[in-house]
Amino acid sequence: DVVQDVLLEVNVAEEAAKSAFPPAEIPRAAERALEAPHVRVRGLMTIPPAASAPGENLPYFQEVARLYIDIGEKLYDNKLSYLSMGMSDDFEDAIAAGATLIRVGSAIFGRRNYPA
Repeated sequence: DVVQDVLLEVNVAEEAAKSAFPPAEIPRAAERALEAPHVRVRGLMTIPPAASAPGENLPYFQEVARLYIDIGEKLYDNKLSYLSMGMSDDFEDAIAAGATLIRVGSAIFGRRNYPA
């Protein structure tokens, strides 16, 4: 009887190295999730390509925000709660596009040092 809250992940730039739903498949994935009795979609999330300049990821964030609004209106009676996008280097653009969750770990804790 457990129901799992989930965010559908959007591979907004359709990068081969990332696994997630391409933008065009999000509406169908959201429809299929409605059929799953133990899954409750709470929103969308995305991680765009690494940006080299401020504002570069804004179009990606805006695209995912449009998907969020669209499926929220059409399928979820405007009850989606979370639009997770933006990290330490681009969270301002994500907020400008409507993000409700951002990931800023490296801004708080510093960059990770990976062993060589």
